Amino acid sequence: MTDLKLDDLTADKIHAYIEQEEQQKKAAAAKAAEQVREEREQLRKKFEAEQVPADALQHVFGIVRKAVEHGEKEVMVLHFPSAFLPDRGRHIDIGSKDWPEHLGGFAARAYSFYEKELRPRGFKLSASIIDYPGGKPGDVGFFLSW
Repeated sequence: MTDLKLDDLTADKIHAYIEQEEQQKKAAAAKAAEQVREEREQLRKKFEAEQVPADALQHVFGIVRKAVEHGEKEVMVLHFPSAFLPDRGRHIDIGSKDWPEHLGGFAARAYSFYEKELRPRGFKLSASIIDYPGGKPGDVGFFLSW
């Protein structure tokens, strides 16, 4: 109420002030939500277009080596929003055996990389929903095990 003056000391002016403050807060929240939507859409576009890098095998080796040094037998190698998948991660969430057939974008290319480079070396890949914000599937994690 710092903008209010002694002359504003009426119930109507206080109500108007409160309404104005609430409208400003709603407008700021809507603007922030729109910015989040825009950023998420940019991430989705990048996810759809991104290719597996040429040095991916070296990168995976580094991740696996660190996990092995810590006594682990599995490591998460990728995570992304389930909303980026055509089925929004449903087949992964229910544990369907054909979940790889329902991948899209970078996830599909990452799985193809696994099939070509890592499966022949004896690695296994699993996928699961790793969080449930608001009770709905959130991010998907790809887990490489040996």
